[in-house]
Amino acid sequence: MTEGERFVGSLPVKLDFHDRSKRRSYDVTRRVAAHLVDNPALVEHGRAYLERCVRPDPAQARYYALWVELLRRDVRQIVRQMLEDTPQGDLLRDTQPVFVVISPEERRPPRDIERR
Repeated sequence: MTEGERFVGSLPVKLDFHDRSKRRSYDVTRRVAAHLVDNPALVEHGRAYLERCVRPDPAQARYYALWVELLRRDVRQIVRQMLEDTPQGDLLRDTQPVFVVISPEERRPPRDIERR
């Protein structure tokens, strides 16, 4: 188990979801979050994505500003906010920049979660 996996595992886990899509988004974000803790340099990938894909779109100005501010913080603070069981956490999960590509194998939920 990596340091990132341990850190993410130590955070409160969201258990109530409106639909399967939100559950899947949360699970993928947990995996992304572990990668961020293990390799904080990935935050730069997120910044580059924001500059390239989000900043030019005026309709996304709010999300751009939100993420630019958040990415100035410590990686563990970023991860905590991304995984919060709050409307803000949900918004961050829905609008997160690309930090790392998660493999199809990593995207599969653990067996115990599939049964819920």
